[in-house]
Amino acid sequence: MGLRFRKSVKIAPGVRMNIGKKGVSMSFGGKGFRVNTSSRGVSVSSSIPGTGISYQKQIYSTRKKRPQRTRYEQIKYQQQKEKAMEEARNKVEQYEAHIDMLLTVHEEANDKVYWKEIANSDPPFRIGEEDGPNVKELKKQIDEYKPTWRDRFFNRVEAKKRQMLSRMDQAIKKDEEIYEEWGKNKEIAQRVLANDLKAWCEVIDTAKPFEDIEEMGSRVLYQFDQSRRVIARLDINNREVVPQKVVTLTKTGKVSEKNMAKGKYLQLYQDYVCSCTLRIAREFFNLLPVQEVIVNVYDESPAEEKYGCILSVVFPKEKMDVIDFTHIDCSDTIEQFEHNMKFLKTKGFKLVEEIR
Repeated sequence: MGLRFRKSVKIAPGVRMNIGKKGVSMSFGGKGFRVNTSSRGVSVSSSIPGTGISYQKQIYSTRKKRPQRTRYEQIKYQQQKEKAMEEARNKVEQYEAHIDMLLTVHEEANDKVYWKEIANSDPPFRIGEEDGPNVKELKKQIDEYKPTWRDRFFNRVEAKKRQMLSRMDQAIKKDEEIYEEWGKNKEIAQRVLANDLKAWCEVIDTAKPFEDIEEMGSRVLYQFDQSRRVIARLDINNREVVPQKVVTLTKTGKVSEKNMAKGKYLQLYQDYVCSCTLRIAREFFNLLPVQEVIVNVYDESPAEEKYGCILSVVFPKEKMDVIDFTHIDCSDTIEQFEHNMKFLKTKGFKLVEEIR
């Protein structure tokens, strides 16, 4: 049996010093609850007198960790820190990309369609008189086919040619589709140039030029008239698309979110509205032979707390054709056109009359 030694000395009420083989410890408290401190750490114990029920827990330990465990925990902590920083960077980048998207809505537009060239275009080939491009290419491959020594050795030359010839029906079908597509485009081009407003609607329905604007909660309505004029209405149904907070990255790699200054928010909202307005006009000019586009923007006026027209702009074709949309200030660009807009830097848009 090993020798044991333990002595407990009362220092003050509820405070005892315990002396043993492994060192000195201090305990504080009474029978029901006691805190013990020693070189091994701090523990607490509690009991219900007379029942034999007790509970003990180590709340702090001075036990040294293995170097391997310390290294493991350091790596794990570093990985968690890097992951948190990466998530923070992604959040800030997403915010900045969203702001850029709001300010550049006008830059993403369909390519210009040259309806006169399409209406006057010749057929891609004379159907029934000459081969189409896919048939020509297949016949060229057959003519230029040079069997390898393996094909000759295993008597696969004729099989290879039959395999290529089996694709002839598919090539003919593709050429027929090309010819049919040309015919449809030529027919719609002729209708578009003849001011067939139904054809104009078909072009817009097929191109879906305002899909991204509508995905952000807005709605675009339009009507044509025989004078080649478009009257469009943009309803901004989602003011929350413009953020009211500024999201940045701190020096320690954390995300900082602060309320955006009211003046800055209102300016950002104005630029977004003007960018959408320019985009709508651009799409109509690129897709149709229109001469004038009127865009009326509707939203709730923060200055008056009423829903109505906040911007009305007339875009003539000759002015739109000379604008370089790559690097412009949308709000300033609107000033170049006949427009109705009342914008206060501290209150935002006020309601205006539509231009007729």
